[in-house]
Amino acid sequence: MRRSSRLVRLMWIGFAVCGLAGAATMNAASAAEASPLGGSLLQEAPAPAKAKAKTGGKAVQQGGPTSNSPLGGSLLQGNQATGNAAAAAPPAGGGSPLGGGLLQAPPPSATSTIFVPGQPPPSPPPEEKTKQETKNEVKGAEDHAALFKVSEFPSALQCAVCHPVQFRQWSISQHAYAEVSVVFHAMQHRINANLSGTNGDFCARCHSEVAGFLSEPADSAVLQRHPVSREGVTCITCHRIAKAYNKVSGRLALVPGGITTPVYGPFDNKELKRVIADPKYHVEPNPKKVGLLIHDDAVYFKPIKSSTFCASCHDVTLFNGFRLEEAYSEYRTGPAAAQGITCQDCHMGKIQGKVSGFERGPVAVVNGIPTETRTQHDHTFAGPDYPIIHPGLFPFNKEAQDLANVNQWTEFDYKAGWGTDAFEKHIPSGYKFPRHWRSVDDRYEAAKIIRAQLKLLEYHKEKRIEVLRNGFGIGAITTEEAGPGGIDFSVVVKNLTSGHNVPTGFTAERPIWLEITVTDQRGKVIFRSGDRDPNGDLRDHDSQWVRAGRVPLDGQLFNLESQVLLRNLRGGEESAILPTPYPLTALPFIRPATFSQILLGRPTGARNQKFSIEPLGQRTADYSIGSDALTGPGIYHVRVRLMSQAVPVSLILATQTVGFDYNYSPKTVVDNVLAGAVAIAERNFDINVR
Repeated sequence: MRRSSRLVRLMWIGFAVCGLAGAATMNAASAAEASPLGGSLLQEAPAPAKAKAKTGGKAVQQGGPTSNSPLGGSLLQGNQATGNAAAAAPPAGGGSPLGGGLLQAPPPSATSTIFVPGQPPPSPPPEEKTKQETKNEVKGAEDHAALFKVSEFPSALQCAVCHPVQFRQWSISQHAYAEVSVVFHAMQHRINANLSGTNGDFCARCHSEVAGFLSEPADSAVLQRHPVSREGVTCITCHRIAKAYNKVSGRLALVPGGITTPVYGPFDNKELKRVIADPKYHVEPNPKKVGLLIHDDAVYFKPIKSSTFCASCHDVTLFNGFRLEEAYSEYRTGPAAAQGITCQDCHMGKIQGKVSGFERGPVAVVNGIPTETRTQHDHTFAGPDYPIIHPGLFPFNKEAQDLANVNQWTEFDYKAGWGTDAFEKHIPSGYKFPRHWRSVDDRYEAAKIIRAQLKLLEYHKEKRIEVLRNGFGIGAITTEEAGPGGIDFSVVVKNLTSGHNVPTGFTAERPIWLEITVTDQRGKVIFRSGDRDPNGDLRDHDSQWVRAGRVPLDGQLFNLESQVLLRNLRGGEESAILPTPYPLTALPFIRPATFSQILLGRPTGARNQKFSIEPLGQRTADYSIGSDALTGPGIYHVRVRLMSQAVPVSLILATQTVGFDYNYSPKTVVDNVLAGAVAIAERNFDINVR
């Protein structure tokens, strides 16, 4: 009896410790100042002034919040310099109901290292170098040397010498962006923080195979990684695979070797052998000889043409059985697979997201001489994501990497007009540049590169919209009722593809929603759904403004973003942004499944509540406007927009406590994400209320 009582006491102590551990994890982002929500919502510094916060893998000194709002500070604060009117301006319609600006930023502390776009950054006297500048120069030299030395992991920049078309397409792709994504790194770091690091490099297994081969720590910042590792799903990730792995959630064995090592692809070596034998191409497959080094063989690898090849990274199951992504599983059971249509048919053809045939042209241009014409597979791989980092860093560009390293590019203020006549001929007196950008010639060269990069990014946006419009569409719109008692109407949203669900992949972070605006005959807005809270979030259950009771819940919101549901200790389920279970011990860690999940198809502690639309299927959104919102009889105008955004703002809120690469503040990340949102489709119609 005594032993039993002692065991009970130990259990209660254990649960108490668990509660403290869970509370510590969930409140890591809270300010020291108390608030009704347990701290401010999107602050940069979680502690009092000058507390340390991890940014980009390093601890930097940052200032704390200055606002005395009921929620402990403004919602989307960042480290922007004082005097930045654009950042500090209140939202349209007046000040914040929470006390302080919604998207404004506190002034940085004296030791802040955050760069401020649009403001002249602090600079040391010309004759002095800061420690950071010295590190930048050394790191830049190291990157350049590592990138072009012959190693077992050739860079895509080396492949670009003979394959410029494929490189240009890849350079703007989501494959290329996979490892330099600021949101991806924050998510990986946050998940590992939640699980005491036991998730390891699971996420990076697909985002950068090279990172795994180099044994780079999972919490490494972008700047700390090998240049080829930063290339994400680079050329060798697909063309140095010699075995069929099917569904393995990444961690594939790449064939090691320098640039002359054989590659694996959809063609045999007939054309390659002709080029090697023809002296006019001046190529050399022997690494010990002088000449343009190329791979000495091209091995025909049949699996690279199959959809199962894509499944290695596009069907992800976590250690505990949680099915994170199911793109391949959706495809395998859908109409396209039954018809023999492959992933490559839709995603490497002339039109993104649609069976359209393939381009014809030379696979390589060697020393200015094109090879024979044959099928060209497009390597753009457009999707719903988009880059939100400095255009000097992405798309990948050899000239950009030769001119400056990662940190130096983040210091280049292209938005202020550096390197243009309009700016350079009217530089304010006393204006100081970072040491690397003090040369006007370097600034002009950088501006030229940026213009080319922005042009590529615009092309990427066109391809992104193309693939989205080939996947989603607005169908029938029906008015069920229109009278003094109110208005009822419905909108059909369609999946136009036979390949897989839409959205697909990591659907818990892909907002695809209907934005509805209804105005009366005088132009007054009487109804909205799918609009945003002052943070930029949709007004759903993840909105911190909704949780604070400051804006109403959008009860008629139509959103195809899936939900991660976690089982509570007391029963029932609760939605979460990140797929990590609640801690059950003082030291939370990820627990591999202890029994087969085949009957349930999911772990018992968590599941993915999918709202996506099956191939060629549709969903109907119903809307009802009460009589109290009407302003009398007449014509009411309805605007319907189907919207797409890379990630929800709530995800950035959930990951901000670990900091962001490139010295970005949460506000900078949010602003860039919101700027990339696009309308997939739009319909307008009128309702006559008699």
